[in-house]
Amino acid sequence: MDFKDLLDFSKDKKILHTTHTKSDCDGISSIYWGINVFGGDYYIPEFELRTASGLIKILNLKTGGNVGFKRYDLIFIYDTERSENVDFLPQNIPYVIFDHHPARDTEFLNNAIYKFNRKASANVINLYDISIENNLALSDDVLFSFAVALYTDTAMFRTARGAEFEYLSKFLKNRKFEEILETIYFEKIDKESFIDQISKTQFFEINSLSVAVCRLNSQDEYYAYIDSLFDVLSLDVFIGILPEGIKVHVKKRHVQKVYHRILVQLQKGMNIKRDHGVWLNFFDYNLILEALKKYES
Repeated sequence: MDFKDLLDFSKDKKILHTTHTKSDCDGISSIYWGINVFGGDYYIPEFELRTASGLIKILNLKTGGNVGFKRYDLIFIYDTERSENVDFLPQNIPYVIFDHHPARDTEFLNNAIYKFNRKASANVINLYDISIENNLALSDDVLFSFAVALYTDTAMFRTARGAEFEYLSKFLKNRKFEEILETIYFEKIDKESFIDQISKTQFFEINSLSVAVCRLNSQDEYYAYIDSLFDVLSLDVFIGILPEGIKVHVKKRHVQKVYHRILVQLQKGMNIKRDHGVWLNFFDYNLILEALKKYES
């Protein structure tokens, strides 16, 4: 089945569009594309990040709610190729996958009646390319949501290259970049709490790596720290201690030597479950500091 076959196949069917748990802007924007292209209903799992909250509001969407999943004929799944990330869905309904991650859950992918799983920095890049290839007109609202998703899925452009900026120019059109910032920071954080937490940051120098450790109240505070202080403080590694576990941010140039060779090996060796970058129920940051001593510049 190709994309045009999917368009024909979907007609007159009860369709539900959804994304992974702890939904983010890329998944939400993908859902918005889906309901505009194929019609149907949607279900956005409850989110945690304020970036997602802002996008949901400007698109006039909502999260959660009681959904009778079994009444749908076809489910569109966006921004994940792992069944565990959509474990709220029934297992006997035909489904479609649009994703941009490496193919890890091959069984889940292969059982889809249609899949588009091409590696990209954000799922919205794939959706844009599909739309152009099939002469689908996209509204300015859909395109702007793509811009927000691309910005957030590239760690606020920290991992972006020239190609991503070319896509951004197509997504933004005549809108200002500032509108992206107004969207993702639509929800306010508790300033007093944030300032109190960051004042307790601990700093370490380990084998030429500048490392900071800070206990934070939420992932919103974690990303606020990354956005505002990581580069300003010339950090190489930031260890955020969250209520649900530890989340580590590594400067791009150290990803291979620090993240993949040291941190991933530590996480797997200790059999720590990781969900959306968080080492769940793991709080002993000293083990990470000790592991970083293996780093060789």
